[in-house]
Amino acid sequence: MKLYIDGEWVSGAGEQPVLDRWSGEQIGTVAVGTAEHAVLAVDAAERAMRLGLPVPERARVLGEAARLVARRAEEFARLVTAETGKPITAARGEVERAVQTLTWAAEETRRLAGEAVPLNAIESGAGTLALTVPEARGIAAAITPFNFPVNLVLHKIAPALAAGCAVVLKPSEKAVLAAGLLAEVFADAGLPAGWLNLVTGPPAEVVDAWLADSRVAVVTFTGSTRVGWELKARSPRKLHVLELGSNTAMVVTAGADLERAAAAAVTAALSNSGQACVSLQRLYVAREVADRLTAALSEAFKSVRHGDPHDPATMVGPLITPQATAALKASIDTAVAGGARLLAGGEVVAGVLTPTLLTDVDPDGALVCEEAFGPLLSVLPVDDLDEAIGAVNRSALALNTAVYTRDLGEAMRFAERAQAGTVLVNMPPSYRADHMPYAGVKDSGQGTEGVRYAIEELLHHKLVVLRS
Repeated sequence: MKLYIDGEWVSGAGEQPVLDRWSGEQIGTVAVGTAEHAVLAVDAAERAMRLGLPVPERARVLGEAARLVARRAEEFARLVTAETGKPITAARGEVERAVQTLTWAAEETRRLAGEAVPLNAIESGAGTLALTVPEARGIAAAITPFNFPVNLVLHKIAPALAAGCAVVLKPSEKAVLAAGLLAEVFADAGLPAGWLNLVTGPPAEVVDAWLADSRVAVVTFTGSTRVGWELKARSPRKLHVLELGSNTAMVVTAGADLERAAAAAVTAALSNSGQACVSLQRLYVAREVADRLTAALSEAFKSVRHGDPHDPATMVGPLITPQATAALKASIDTAVAGGARLLAGGEVVAGVLTPTLLTDVDPDGALVCEEAFGPLLSVLPVDDLDEAIGAVNRSALALNTAVYTRDLGEAMRFAERAQAGTVLVNMPPSYRADHMPYAGVKDSGQGTEGVRYAIEELLHHKLVVLRS
């Protein structure tokens, strides 16, 4: 895969091999971009925005891109599984969501509108007509992670194009080939040159060039909390949309449907091998039902298929790198040495960290307080809902959270007091629909994603006042 700049595939300063995460076989190469390439991408984006892209054409391109991704769905899914180790069933689900993301963006593009402002409601506004006109903020630099290398890339590209912002894209160096396939799709869909530019390479060169370039108006980033806030600190005059990490919590009350809660916890903790910002990591359960729920979870975790991500029956595959696996295994070992009880998993088998369930975990330890980003769940008994809410809110990370209860009063109390971007009741905390507002609070980010909401982040509403 080469770099994609101004509608052309161009060579980089060199090439790096791309290996199948499971087999280790080489599946391709990727060009290495430089700061010079990053600047050329901004040049192309600037030219594209000067020429403009009419709203009907934006909608047409996005709709056609949706159809092309659907047509090549299996190709995308197999590429994601090969490059990242994401289980093939999860990869297919991601591509289905990607089609929805593009479809929503195409529809929302046609809804772009300003509004009338009643200045004539005051004396000084008599005889005026005032209205807002939505305008693109400018070039958007999109920096994306490895864990959803199709859909999260589209959560940057699609709203930006809908809003009229040209894009310079830097995908994770751990997941680049799917981004290249998306660039092909947009070219085939008829997107004019310069509106989407793809530059791979060292972040210290590519991203730094964009942070320093005053022509880049927006930085939209999904990734670690540390990196996200660092990007903002280094370019404070740009608009930042940051979707950052979390250590997602779920609460199960004494009167909850335990079977339903257990099934949700397994799904939320282990889907995508636990490599999602909203993967369940902390499970606060009423002490009187903790043993029953823990026993059900232990049995379920032990039965989850793990191993070859190309096998449709596999739920947990390898983490993105051997180093990530070793680091999480070391954290588990440290927790166990400190008194935590291992109820399932905790071993590395054929390079895969087996689904891991713990209890008696130090509430101030790394597995509770930091983002694990792997197939791991800690069960933490609590005496009542108030204690659970306090525990949920002690974290500096707050993206999604959930409660399982049959009591409407408990549900309302939790929804009102829990600190999170999204509160779900009797639904897994990992739930995300691609058109819903999606945002973290506290250290989990700023700005809102979800197609319509992301478009709004990328628009400036110019006020026009007319008087005859």
